[in-house]
Amino acid sequence: MSALRQCVRGNVVTMFALALPGLLAAVGVASDYAILEMKRSSLQAAADSAALAAAKELSISSSTDVTVTNAAKNYVNVELTANDSAAVPNITVNRSAGSVTVALSESWTPFFAHFISQGVTPVDVQATAKLAGSTNLCVLALNSIDNKTMYLDTSAKMTAKGCGIYSNANTDHAIWLDNNATITSALTCAVGGVKLKTASAISPAAVTNCPPIADPLANRPKPTIPSACAATNLVLSSGTTNLAPGLYCGGLKVFGTAKVNLSAGVYVISGAPMEVSGTSTLIGTHVGFYLDGPAATINFKDTATINLTGAITSEMAGLLVFEDPAAPVGRQHHIASTNVQNLTGTIYLPKGYLLIDPNAAVAGSSAYTAIIANRLELTAGPELILNSNYGSTDVPVPAGIKSSATVVLTN
Repeated sequence: MSALRQCVRGNVVTMFALALPGLLAAVGVASDYAILEMKRSSLQAAADSAALAAAKELSISSSTDVTVTNAAKNYVNVELTANDSAAVPNITVNRSAGSVTVALSESWTPFFAHFISQGVTPVDVQATAKLAGSTNLCVLALNSIDNKTMYLDTSAKMTAKGCGIYSNANTDHAIWLDNNATITSALTCAVGGVKLKTASAISPAAVTNCPPIADPLANRPKPTIPSACAATNLVLSSGTTNLAPGLYCGGLKVFGTAKVNLSAGVYVISGAPMEVSGTSTLIGTHVGFYLDGPAATINFKDTATINLTGAITSEMAGLLVFEDPAAPVGRQHHIASTNVQNLTGTIYLPKGYLLIDPNAAVAGSSAYTAIIANRLELTAGPELILNSNYGSTDVPVPAGIKSSATVVLTN
């Protein structure tokens, strides 16, 4: 029995000796992969930081590709020195897209892991930072808590030319596109997430987890409201009428075949909506509409012709529509007319819900159109065309509509 025990001990020792190289190799591979993940993590952090720093440099009007590239390289060098890394940077500046891409590659050779997979080395990472505000602002949905803050349905299209579309909602479905709806813009950005019927519904692809954009018109003072009514409960159904700026108590209703020409200035709509319907026409150059009180909204219907350019002076400068900031949240403003040709200027509805649903193009003849609303919905086949040809009109662009140089990581 004593001899047998000695024999067993010898077998165990022999088996352990035979297994030891494999055990050591397994430990070595695990160690290599742990080091690999640490390296990849530190390199990714360096690439992210360098891309953000370079994109901020890109936002400076006097910057060149050389200064932007040097900013990224300097940041990479500092980060890599701190992490004792010999990674090689490759920096790409894309001014047309307002982006900087930083790629890092380190030729690290593990002791064991490369015997299992040749793909573990070199270690490659990449980060792209984009100027979210450099594309100018065409649409900003201010609501921060609701899904469908920006909602497109039933073949609706939103085309923003040279400008960006933003949703401040910090929800899973801050921007929601359904049933063949599409968005084409310089940049589509959501604080929360997006919900799409098809992956290609937004082009280029939306950026999520964006920083919220502060309301650029939050401190805009409201215009002086006249003490006397220019008209009360004015209804126009036929003929041609020339109207002057002033306080329109009880709203303004234009329908039938009426044609209304508006002189330049500020029109305060109070106590009821401004409604334009039928085959009527509303034309105004350098006009601004201030919607005073809880009942004042806009409502364009049927085949009414709408041709308007915004105000160029006073508190309304650059604005076409200005909603009372004290209005209740969520009241509806409606653009349903199939003949809304020109809406040059900024439509500012900080509390309102703007519904656009004609089966036709909207605002395509405008030099520029910017919309800042609490919520925006397009449905039933419209194409909202948002131009940004600021130099082709004398309607000023309010501060904050042009680049705010917000920087976000896109990958």
